[in-house]
Amino acid sequence: MPTVTIRPATLEDAAILADLGARTFRETFEQYTSGPDLGAFLAAAYGEAIQRAELADPTRPARILEVDGVPVGFLQLRLGHRELGVPGERPVELQRIYLLRTAQGGGRGAALMAEAVEMARAWGADVLWLGVWENNHKAVAFYTRSGFREVGDHVFQIGGQVDRDLILALNLRRDLP
Repeated sequence: MPTVTIRPATLEDAAILADLGARTFRETFEQYTSGPDLGAFLAAAYGEAIQRAELADPTRPARILEVDGVPVGFLQLRLGHRELGVPGERPVELQRIYLLRTAQGGGRGAALMAEAVEMARAWGADVLWLGVWENNHKAVAFYTRSGFREVGDHVFQIGGQVDRDLILALNLRRDLP
């Protein structure tokens, strides 16, 4: 049975996050987005310098999931940011939770989600929220199984393509609606 570990990401992991971010995003969305627009987006969102800057920011911690020592996924939280409709007084965004297609299954996504929830609770967050493309049915189903519910939406744009993302929230306190 493979050994699965989740560890904190460090500045030295910027190239790993850049690679995993671009690969997983491409795996999921390449068939829906034009080549030039997608390439420009990936460079702007997941370039190594971008990842290094995000890892240096204490409000954007990340964790890497490894299988037998090989990085196959990661999560990144973002403190101090919220979308309209997100409840709570101290929400935390689950900005990224990415797992390579070949690594999906076997509870690895659930392990990343459990880590994200634990991190958010450790900061005293009352809500964990995220944005997900409305047509990413597999991801929406995973988040729903994880206890998230729809609280709003926003526009997500790649080049000239405009899509709708659902805003989903998970209450971390029982006294919130």
